[in-house]
Amino acid sequence: MYRHLSGRLKQLGINQADLAKKFNLSQASISHRFSGKVSWTLDEMYRLMDICQAAPEELHIYFPRNGGLSA
Repeated sequence: MYRHLSGRLKQLGINQADLAKKFNLSQASISHRFSGKVSWTLDEMYRLMDICQAAPEELHIYFPRNGGLSA
């Protein structure tokens, strides 16, 4: 899930452990968000857009419906 987001973070050399520290969450909590077990909050999405150096109008690319999986 979240292929584009994962790819961009990889390009930037940021892993889930790094994100956990930035968000003050456990690595498991970040993993649950990437797997779709827990939804990203809007605030988290915008913070990640900043981290990815992406424009707000690209939100739908980084956070597609259902994490990019078919419904």
